[in-house]
Amino acid sequence: MANLKTIDKQILEKLFQMGGGYVLNFSDRTMYEFFNDDLGINIYDEKYNYGSGSKANRMRGFWMNADDKTVGKAILKLIEYIETQIILGSLDRKDFPNATIRMGQKIAETLIGGEVPQDWLEKSQEGLASSDAIMEFWKNKNVTEASIEDGVINITLQNEVFSHVKGLLKGGHYYNAVEEAYKIVRSKLKSITGKEKAHEAFKEDNYLVIFGHEARDEAEEDFFEGVKFLHMAIQKLRNEKAHKPASELEKNLAIHYISLASLAYDLINNDLND
Repeated sequence: MANLKTIDKQILEKLFQMGGGYVLNFSDRTMYEFFNDDLGINIYDEKYNYGSGSKANRMRGFWMNADDKTVGKAILKLIEYIETQIILGSLDRKDFPNATIRMGQKIAETLIGGEVPQDWLEKSQEGLASSDAIMEFWKNKNVTEASIEDGVINITLQNEVFSHVKGLLKGGHYYNAVEEAYKIVRSKLKSITGKEKAHEAFKEDNYLVIFGHEARDEAEEDFFEGVKFLHMAIQKLRNEKAHKPASELEKNLAIHYISLASLAYDLINNDLND
């Protein structure tokens, strides 16, 4: 019998969507094939026939009769299955929060005794689990819209940025429009952190005030660092324009620069959070 506490079972039942007698999107046939092909286990063996014999009860019977390492490996394989099904479009990523995935992984680590392959852990942290946190961050941002139609990308620029530069754009003053867009971004950063220079504003103890929460995993740490370097790039680009006389700037390039400023502003703008 696997050493699963009540809370462990509750987490796993939530993770593997075991309500109503089901397990994820398995049919009887695909559940048999998964356990047989990936784990060398006949999940329909009589010893796993628990309660009503439903797929969820088969899983519970498996927990009751298999040893710790076997159950731990099955948990990891099932998480890997979830990741594959999401990529294939058969499961919805939003149904598998980062925290639940990570707790399932920790249960498996405990059962296996720390023998989870390191490359699998890295793949999980950098792939399925971590991206949920970033997707949640974006979902709560209410960022400005973009669309693609007939191969043409249309971007609605961040309002504070666009409203400040639209007169300059209309007048063809593209160089000045870019410089002013960057000023708005740096001003926003200063209003949040008290610092205008990106390398000073993006100190780790400022991440809470900038992003609304601390980084929850390695991938989100990298994401936050990416936003930092984006703002550092804008700082350098703005300095380059501030320290030399205005010159001609091609319209298309100017719009690309301003779109970059719009993105940078959105990534630190907590005013619109739900």
